[in-house]
Amino acid sequence: MKKTHNDTKKRLVIIVILFLLFSFVAKLLYLYFLPLPLSYDEAYYWDWSRFLDFGYYNKPPMVAWIIRAFTEVFGNTEFAVRLPALICVTLTIFLSFFLVWKYFSEVNATWLLLNLFFIPALTVYSFIMTIDPPLILFWILSLLFFLNYLKKPCYKNAIFAGIFVGLGLLTKQTMFAFVFLSGIYLLLFNRNLLFKKETFFLFLTAFLIYFPNLYWNYNHQFVLLKHTEEHFTRKTLSVYSFLKFLGDSIGVYTPLFLFFLYSGIAYTRKFFKNQYSEALKFLYFLSFPSILSLLFLSFFIELNANWILPFVLTGFLFLFGYISLSSGWRVFLFGNLVIAIILSVMVYLLGYFPQRFPEPLQVLLEKFRGWKILAERVERYYNQNIPLVTENRAIAATLAFYMKSHPKVYVIQFKKYPENQYHLWRNADSLTGKRVLAVKKGLKKPYYLENSEKIGEIEAKVTSKRHRYFSIWEGTLNL
Repeated sequence: MKKTHNDTKKRLVIIVILFLLFSFVAKLLYLYFLPLPLSYDEAYYWDWSRFLDFGYYNKPPMVAWIIRAFTEVFGNTEFAVRLPALICVTLTIFLSFFLVWKYFSEVNATWLLLNLFFIPALTVYSFIMTIDPPLILFWILSLLFFLNYLKKPCYKNAIFAGIFVGLGLLTKQTMFAFVFLSGIYLLLFNRNLLFKKETFFLFLTAFLIYFPNLYWNYNHQFVLLKHTEEHFTRKTLSVYSFLKFLGDSIGVYTPLFLFFLYSGIAYTRKFFKNQYSEALKFLYFLSFPSILSLLFLSFFIELNANWILPFVLTGFLFLFGYISLSSGWRVFLFGNLVIAIILSVMVYLLGYFPQRFPEPLQVLLEKFRGWKILAERVERYYNQNIPLVTENRAIAATLAFYMKSHPKVYVIQFKKYPENQYHLWRNADSLTGKRVLAVKKGLKKPYYLENSEKIGEIEAKVTSKRHRYFSIWEGTLNL
């Protein structure tokens, strides 16, 4: 009987691997032919990758390192920039399946995999290269090896957990929450383990891997902290802010998000009774309290739904470890899966045929459209002997990527402190008194140019009803 069960588990794993391989190839073809230009964020991270460092203005260096590795192989193409996103998300889904399969149930793990595969957030991040795809990969790996360490406290598990936590810290600031919450968990519920030498090596390994970025920030007046602080200055006090954050979360994570909240509330009463495994307890501790706190915070600060992605992913692992798949749950999960598939298909189609969708949905692609056209038009007037100047990083990044010569663009700094990576790289003040080519939003004359001449106007279509207007000027820079 045991042999039959083991054979069934092996077949299930093989089916899952084949499913992911087939879907990876299908997504690879989709990505290769995807006509959607890079967003200005993707172009910005690509520009970082040209100048490798241990840190950048608003993020640690991992995204730049990864993009550089792929562009070295595949060239400076949209496909090369986005391919690592697809790989990261595919591995994340498989490792999530493996974690639930290992610690809970293979049936629950299969249901988790199907739902994760089609939720809109992970569908989008399969094709868009931002900080989040590598973050969730290192987050899941950190969870997996930290759970291994809780189960078997040894140097091997401790060091592997520390490595992936450290790599996560080199990816996004959110990973500090993992360090903090896992430390608090050990302090409250496993104090004996907290003071073991192995635990010290776990956190020391993570710190040593992260240290180069910490030192970079020290040398750059901790600009990363200032940028992070700015995210929490969008103060508000409204029910609308909360409802928007909740609605966006349900939209990108499907109604499964609501059932995670429901299950989290139900489990809270049992949390201190040790009725369940430590793995479930740890997953709960790293997800439900954080998401509940952020939902409360959304009454006072405008939050983005993607900021909670690692916590939601952990929450879904908790959910599928906690629930027993009764007939009622199966009906719900099947219904959620149908909704997820419909939303996922819409995401795929939106990338190829945005003009066939209603205006509000076309606006979702606002970050992607218009910039490539701008770069192609600027190319006509560009002379490499004249510096290229602009007012914001979005224009600078897309010009740098899409112009054939990949120029080093200057961004004018209007405030006393830097506001983007270009301000750290190049001081536009050094061009004062020199002839420059300035590209700006809008058609008005830039006040920082003397003896200027408008040499081009550009109208770029963003949606069926919305357009962006740019102008190109040549003149003497006067800052």
